Amino acid sequence: MGEFERIIFVSVIHTDIESVEEARRVVREMKPEVVAVELDHERYHQLINPPTETETSATSRGDMAHDLMQQLALLEKSLGDITGSDVGDEMLAAIEEGRAIGAKIALVDRPMIATVQAMMKVSIDEIYKLTSMLPDATKDIENGGAGDLLAMLKEDGAVEDLMEQFRTEFPGLASVLIEQRDQYVAKALHFILNDSKGLIVAVLGAGHIKGVRAALDNLMH
Repeated sequence: MGEFERIIFVSVIHTDIESVEEARRVVREMKPEVVAVELDHERYHQLINPPTETETSATSRGDMAHDLMQQLALLEKSLGDITGSDVGDEMLAAIEEGRAIGAKIALVDRPMIATVQAMMKVSIDEIYKLTSMLPDATKDIENGGAGDLLAMLKEDGAVEDLMEQFRTEFPGLASVLIEQRDQYVAKALHFILNDSKGLIVAVLGAGHIKGVRAALDNLMH
């Protein structure tokens, strides 16, 4: 078995209940040595102990990059409220199953603080444009568009098309939120490959799988 084949990628759509079940099933059936999830320590702790409203508003007031992160979190939350699956449920499900079989757990996403710092360097116009679009997107989801959106995201090639569109409209943000994180995750997985002998199950958002695989492929050649 080649090194790359030791990694089983599980592509999930955040806030999708089927993704939660899929993450559980793959870990349970494959019994990997390591379960790697797209979380950093901060997000993991936030999932386990969600911050209160006052805590979140106190840390993010008046800062556009933080404001955008808040908007993205709200968008994901409204999607989660409708689908019945909170953001991160699929990651927590994989961690839970991993612990049940005695697997090592690896949090492989770039620290949130590094992502926010990188966003400070993105053009203010881009951040403003996306921030102004998000409330409408959140409203659409709350008004019943969530099922349509999830169905669309599950169609072949839909996630790739969406990513391409995002890269075209928001190149700076795409670099920070997608490409740089893909590189970070790939390096973490490369380290785990060198540090382990058994199977690795990597649970990643659907939009990251292609980039992580390509980055990992580069690191291995």
